[in-house]
Amino acid sequence: MPARYGRTLQVAVLIVLSLPISSLTLLLFGVSPYAGIVSLLENGFGSYQGLAATLTIVTPLLILAVGMSVPFTAKTWNIGGQGQYVIGSILSTWIGLKLAGSFNVSVVLLVALIFGFIGGALWAIPPTVMKLRFGTSEIITTFMMNFIAIYLLTYLISGPLQSPLAKVYNIPTSATIPAADFLPKLLPGTDVTVGLLVGLVLAGLFYVVLNYSTFGYELKLIGDSQDAARYAGVSIRRTVLIAMIISGGISGIAGMVQIFGSSGALLPQSLSDITASFGYVSIPVALIASLNPIAIVVSSVFFGGILHGGYALEQTYGVPIDVITTIFGIVMIFSLIGVTVDFAKVFRRQKVVRS
Repeated sequence: MPARYGRTLQVAVLIVLSLPISSLTLLLFGVSPYAGIVSLLENGFGSYQGLAATLTIVTPLLILAVGMSVPFTAKTWNIGGQGQYVIGSILSTWIGLKLAGSFNVSVVLLVALIFGFIGGALWAIPPTVMKLRFGTSEIITTFMMNFIAIYLLTYLISGPLQSPLAKVYNIPTSATIPAADFLPKLLPGTDVTVGLLVGLVLAGLFYVVLNYSTFGYELKLIGDSQDAARYAGVSIRRTVLIAMIISGGISGIAGMVQIFGSSGALLPQSLSDITASFGYVSIPVALIASLNPIAIVVSSVFFGGILHGGYALEQTYGVPIDVITTIFGIVMIFSLIGVTVDFAKVFRRQKVVRS
């Protein structure tokens, strides 16, 4: 069996094992682990409406995971997808509200998408410059930029961008994008929009770039060996900067898609449930897929289903959301172990030592 298929099988087996193990936490609340896992999977994948709700979650998750994969391929760690996602949602909402009613919906959506990309890209530049110019760890700086973005969001929806209705309901929020300017629905009677197609197109484009372009070759070469990349004449600074800008821009697009396809307005992070963590969740989703664009699609659908199934589990059995998060985290950990540990090699090594 080829090594890549063996690793895929290993990940699949560990995911299957993680479900019953993680479901044992349900015993603390008097819920049968078997019934809980069956309910989770049925609600995530077992019906048209359940699958549609899963795909609604998959949309921004997929886009963000593709965005993270661009610099990750060059071993540059953008942990700031959440902040770039937030800034993209802010700029796209602002321009969407400015253009609403004055232009055709296609123009509004296109301009909002461009502004979302610009917002996320601009937010990725400062930590990248600090890395390239001063050697600062991009893991720390991109992560800290997330908090600045969230506090900026809180300020804007409590002040300059606050909706007049926000004071009535005592909830800070922006004005709502007109329904006429929302992304078109992809599946009738659901919340699945053409934003899902945007994610699939981006995954396809990344696959083509990664395998059939000079830029993709440079990304992989830098990821394999920076010394080899320098010897081959690759400008590491230029390639990393472009990769981070693209990554931030794609994350900003995810913010635009979420606003124009789902929420319709800027909301405080405390009211966004898992949307407050999409930028973080997308990181293991991309890594579990080994940064393969096609596998990222599958990974996003699977974990999107787990997330939605978890919501349904909370509503059906009254299980606290923290327990759902724990189950999700355990599944993630098992998946990452499957990706990073070659058990076949470990067993072979032990066999040699014993002999």
